[in-house]
Amino acid sequence: MKQNHLHFVSIRQSIKTDIIYLLVITAIWIIMVILVNPIGDFPLNDDWAYGRTVKSVVETGDFQLTGWTAANLFSQVVWGALFIFPFGFSFTALRFSTLTLGLIGVLATYGLLKETNLNQQVSLLGALLVAINPIYFGLSNTFMNDVPFFGFAAVSVYFFLRGLKNSTFAIVTGTLIACIAILTRQSGLAIPLAFGCAYLMKKGVNLPNLIKGFFPALLGLGIQISYQQWLQLTMRSPDKYGNQVRTLLHELASGLEHSLSNLTTVMLFSLIYLGLFILPFSIIPFSEKLKEFPFQRQTLILLASSTFLVVMMKLLVSMYGLMPLHGNILGDFGIGPVILKNGELPKAPHSIWLIITVAGVIGGVLFLLYLFFTIVQIFKRNSGSKLVEKNWLTIFILALVCIYFLPIGFLGLGPFGFYDRYLIFLLPLLMMIVSVSPINVRHWKVGYKTLAIALIMMFAYGGFTVAATHDYLSWNRVRWQALHHLMQEDQISPSHIDGGFEFNGWYLYDDDYDDWKYEPDKSWYWVDNDDYVVSFNPLTGYEEMKRYTFRRWLPWGQGNILVLRKTTASLR
Repeated sequence: MKQNHLHFVSIRQSIKTDIIYLLVITAIWIIMVILVNPIGDFPLNDDWAYGRTVKSVVETGDFQLTGWTAANLFSQVVWGALFIFPFGFSFTALRFSTLTLGLIGVLATYGLLKETNLNQQVSLLGALLVAINPIYFGLSNTFMNDVPFFGFAAVSVYFFLRGLKNSTFAIVTGTLIACIAILTRQSGLAIPLAFGCAYLMKKGVNLPNLIKGFFPALLGLGIQISYQQWLQLTMRSPDKYGNQVRTLLHELASGLEHSLSNLTTVMLFSLIYLGLFILPFSIIPFSEKLKEFPFQRQTLILLASSTFLVVMMKLLVSMYGLMPLHGNILGDFGIGPVILKNGELPKAPHSIWLIITVAGVIGGVLFLLYLFFTIVQIFKRNSGSKLVEKNWLTIFILALVCIYFLPIGFLGLGPFGFYDRYLIFLLPLLMMIVSVSPINVRHWKVGYKTLAIALIMMFAYGGFTVAATHDYLSWNRVRWQALHHLMQEDQISPSHIDGGFEFNGWYLYDDDYDDWKYEPDKSWYWVDNDDYVVSFNPLTGYEEMKRYTFRRWLPWGQGNILVLRKTTASLR
């Protein structure tokens, strides 16, 4: 009786702690949002194309994807419309729809890490690492597709994990949310496929278990095929829909050597990016485990690690240079992308990117170490030729990472290939691999020095993320102010303005326009009459009409948005 009472008290205290930590995560998220100020009715990156679909649904009831759309997008459009109906269409409302899903994704990360038997404090640290990630938080302040997918996918994975611990209701819930994730982005199919692998590992390989385990994947595949058929039959299929699939098939058809080269390069880039992002998390078990060894062995391990690090850095720098290696969101001194004619923001000192690249390599090497011993641990637990039941969690995580990542890896670095934003879904999964690795400490007890190092890194990450996102929104807000003034006060038609990719897409996009065609005397992206240009810097053949200023935090100071007009000599 006394034991039952103590167990009940322990559970109640754990739930109370969970609630407190979830409120802490929410409070930090809200503070970050307030600091960056996401208010502003203007598109960012590709979200003008997605916003057009939401606008069509809300105002006409017609679900019509633009030709620029490659993802399924259906669930995201429905979700965004829920935020539009009360007040009418605006990109501010769409941005808040993504911020809400962004918070849900962070809260789900906390749950995922707890499901891998981490203590609540370390789960909190891991969840906050996702929240302060510059790519994740930057995208949360847009209506881009990545964070909505992350939010739905992370919740689905959470329920599948709960379901594998003998909860049919959780499996059903995970399946339904996985379908929502698939209708957001095709790569959501990786989730039920990984669940099927883990289910067989836990329950055993036989026909009934095969059907039960892979039924969610078959359902998801059926929904994906049905959705594609519906788009085609109703003439709604966009020109660029499924471009990544076509790119993947093209790259694979180029030969084994080419495909492996693509995979190796993307794996290296991904390892360094993800190694950097999870370093405050992955450094904890390594540093604590190191303390268990005698001083001489500690010295030997550190010496060997340092030597390997130097070799890796020399190879990396000689072949690819320093970070950012292949971006889209993470730029030289902030986040983006900056898609303006002659658009260039201040650059960070070489020494900063050297430090960041070293940190990424350290994090990447640490993760490889965890991954190696995690895989070894699986085969150590072999019973004859079969993996034993307790490995199902590890199999689920590894299968999900592989099924999700491999198509991205084979895409290469082309126009429809790898982008840094594709990596954010892997953040909680890699932290879960670290947590199940045998290279950890009992209950993840963390020493004060290790915790201090992790927190210092997190403050640096968070500071950069908030400042970079603030600047991205700040200069875009001023850019659109300049563009609206040019159209409304000066009565200039959008067809005569190159206002940057988002402006051109929102006002001028045409499915029949060859957007990859290059003409030296014309701007790119749907502009044929670039009599006026909005840019950061002066342009040859243009004169400055007006200058707008914006406040930036990285580096601290003032930036300029220039409204330029083609000179008479250039018009001739």
